[in-house]
Amino acid sequence: PRSGSGHRSARMDEYDDGLDMANIAAAQDLSRQHYQRGEYHLPEGEDQSQMQASIPQAVEEFVREFYELLYRNIYVENANGQGYSPDPALRQEKLDGIQACYEYKFSNISERYFKTRAWPHPDQISPHAYDDEVFLMLYRELYHRHLYLKLGAALTIEQRIESWDNYLKLFDWLFSDDDETQEIDLPAQWLWDMIDEFVYQSHEFCRYRTKDLKKRTPAELEVLEGEKHVWDTMQVMQTLQRMISRSEINRILSEDKADPAAGKLHSALTLEVGIVNVQYILGYFSLVCMSRLHVSVGDFRTALKSIEGLDFAGAVSDKVPLYMRVTSCYITLYYMIGFSYMMMRRYTDAIRTLTQLIVYLSRTQHLARPYQVEQHTKRADQMLKLVAMCVSLCPQRAVDDIIMAKLQSTYPDQLVRLGKGEENMFEEFFRNAAPKSIYPCVPNYKDQDTRVMSQTLNQQWNTLLQDIRQQHRLPMLRSYLRLYSSISTAKLAVFADGMPEDELRCHILCLKHKTTGLVKDWQSSSQAQPPMAGIVESSSNVDFYVTKGVVHVAETRVAPTFVPYFVKNINKLEKLLKDLRA
Repeated sequence: PRSGSGHRSARMDEYDDGLDMANIAAAQDLSRQHYQRGEYHLPEGEDQSQMQASIPQAVEEFVREFYELLYRNIYVENANGQGYSPDPALRQEKLDGIQACYEYKFSNISERYFKTRAWPHPDQISPHAYDDEVFLMLYRELYHRHLYLKLGAALTIEQRIESWDNYLKLFDWLFSDDDETQEIDLPAQWLWDMIDEFVYQSHEFCRYRTKDLKKRTPAELEVLEGEKHVWDTMQVMQTLQRMISRSEINRILSEDKADPAAGKLHSALTLEVGIVNVQYILGYFSLVCMSRLHVSVGDFRTALKSIEGLDFAGAVSDKVPLYMRVTSCYITLYYMIGFSYMMMRRYTDAIRTLTQLIVYLSRTQHLARPYQVEQHTKRADQMLKLVAMCVSLCPQRAVDDIIMAKLQSTYPDQLVRLGKGEENMFEEFFRNAAPKSIYPCVPNYKDQDTRVMSQTLNQQWNTLLQDIRQQHRLPMLRSYLRLYSSISTAKLAVFADGMPEDELRCHILCLKHKTTGLVKDWQSSSQAQPPMAGIVESSSNVDFYVTKGVVHVAETRVAPTFVPYFVKNINKLEKLLKDLRA
């Protein structure tokens, strides 16, 4: 992730903030000292007035403005004088104000005052927010997110536990029947970042509890042993599932599929205000993050099944689906779908999905907020590498000309090495471009054998590596088949370095098998189809059949296109005009 304050751009995969130990200590000063079994206390010799004096004036103003916006009344009396109704203009003004506080002011204050230290602890902020627990839960969410951004792996276990407890408390409150929740309304961007951060922190804790176990102190191991439920993968899944169930988002999506013209979700998001709107959005985003969680543990089929109810048809209608209203959600969703397709050997669908997103990012780059540019650029580069792997494993009949030109200009040498089946090149691209996998189980802290954990974390790469090795001889066969309309297996065996004819037949069958599978019908509103949909067909640029010892190759040449030629010369013209104007 990270909207809300440029949160994610600095930590797409691993933390490397360049903080020295002094800065880390400064950033941890409050939480490390104040945390004792879930209760905070003031250090000896300090009183509340001394702590309050350390809060910058800008933070106090931010808290007051944020609090006022959170509880701003948007209801006005009806024209007939009977009852009150929400005013759309006032509601939009309220959401815009919260969005500005969350996305810009929090970021600016962080950059100015809290580059190397933590924001004021919630106990310090509490008096400025009238000790309001709801406000403090939302503030803690931002507070801990900032800690994760700045400290990364240097976070203490107490801080991780505190963040876990706050998320559970916040989500339970948002889905409670408490009358005080009714007026709470939050922008979709923050709600997405909230769910996304929740899953991100669960992944980080999985890595934390399985990394360098032998270097842990006995006290740390004792805390980990006693807090096995904290950030447990099953607990995280159950939390997401509770939000999905309580929001009834699957029922609404199913009704929309049965009657697309009704547009119940679109109407609900437009007409409902307050906590009901928040619950719908949280339930929807929980579906996307549930898919992300399944991808991280290597369950790609379940990852696609969990989002089959989403309103993909909205992408080709006048009702924009919710996932497209938040750019970071759209990127995460299609990145996970594309990667799942690749791991399921649906290379055509993987290429189409990832290409669609790459083109989208390139066309909307000028619209991205400043803190999103680095994040989008890195994600686009990751997806381009995944496309390069898919094209090398299964050359396609029709890959977007712009994408192929970009691949050949960005990774010319790497494409050649991938085409030769070099495992080191595949592994380098995979390690850089694939989502990080996690070990979802709680390790045995008494028997610190890390072999099982290591095997689990490498399972995704090992699965792909097995497929690569099975296809080691296929590029050579494919290149010969493209030269002939028919060729005997005996002659082809001679060309294939004198390979025995029986072995050649096995490789020919392997080529047919590896290039045949489920493919979505991309010619007819494919975006409206659920991710698991598809028909069995060949996705190779070489189609053939074998009969009576002869391989017959079908004509599969794609009509030439002049797009690259025109694009290249248009770019030259624009460059010349720019030079002339200069």
